[in-house]
Amino acid sequence: MIRIIRRPVTLLATVAAGLVLAGCGSGPSQVGSAAIIGDRTIPLEEVQQEVRWMLDNVPEAEQAKEQGKFDLQAREIVRSRVIHELTNIAAEREGLRADPAEIDALIEGSGGADAVAKGVGVAPERVRQLASDQVVLQQLAQRYVDRVSVRLVGTSIITESPGSTAKDQALEIGRDIAADPDNVEQIVQESGNQLIDSELPMAQTLQNQPEIASSAVFGASEGSVLVIQPSQEQAEWLVALVEERNVTAGNGQASTSQADPQYLYFAGLRLLQPIADELGVRLNPRYGVWDATALSPAASEDELAGYQLQSRTVQP
Repeated sequence: MIRIIRRPVTLLATVAAGLVLAGCGSGPSQVGSAAIIGDRTIPLEEVQQEVRWMLDNVPEAEQAKEQGKFDLQAREIVRSRVIHELTNIAAEREGLRADPAEIDALIEGSGGADAVAKGVGVAPERVRQLASDQVVLQQLAQRYVDRVSVRLVGTSIITESPGSTAKDQALEIGRDIAADPDNVEQIVQESGNQLIDSELPMAQTLQNQPEIASSAVFGASEGSVLVIQPSQEQAEWLVALVEERNVTAGNGQASTSQADPQYLYFAGLRLLQPIADELGVRLNPRYGVWDATALSPAASEDELAGYQLQSRTVQP
């Protein structure tokens, strides 16, 4: 269980923490696009302009390029722009709007626009956009955190053996469950691991286990199978069938007064996952592939942070 430390949230702190957590046919063309979300396009030229700004203004970016590690920063630029588009869609659907005064306070509390731009590696003209997204995502969490709950059946894996990592074991069990979700309990028992059968309210989980609350556990669709590592600081892998994902009626906001604003932001971020899954996120191959469980680009399919497998009960 993670102890939540109360502290004022800043734009720098939240975005930096997010980094630890980061064609053909019909529809928009992949040519000239850095990413496509549904029918919305992120122009490749805009991303390249921001990359050039980083290299000219952020010493760490130039150092990363010299070390052959700049791809991570480039993917982070794409990630933040995809998140912006998803946040706009959520705001339109939910009727949410960031208060300009709250945006100003967030930027000033983070040291001003120039400090934010250089601190998190975004062009200065996008700082206000970044702050607005953070405010809206906190609002989104406030609206839904008391209304969302999930029921998981699966197991967690920590032990490893030569040639069989915890990740490998979790993936094998996850694929077995996806192929035969009706027998999830039997599959777990036959694997020799302890069964998890839990009902998780999002509000309570946000208070007690914020890393779980901000993980794909609360973003994945009902019937899907998750294979994820909830904490990057622990070796444990969770493999679980999302048997139920319930969203009750109402406006929520009953339990969020005690929530750490930073974790509230991450909960709001996770609530974008159903939108991303619904519309689809396609990346220009130069930025890798979209990792649904991390809500971020990954360099390749082999470097995904986690997996969201469709069970046979989920219609494509």
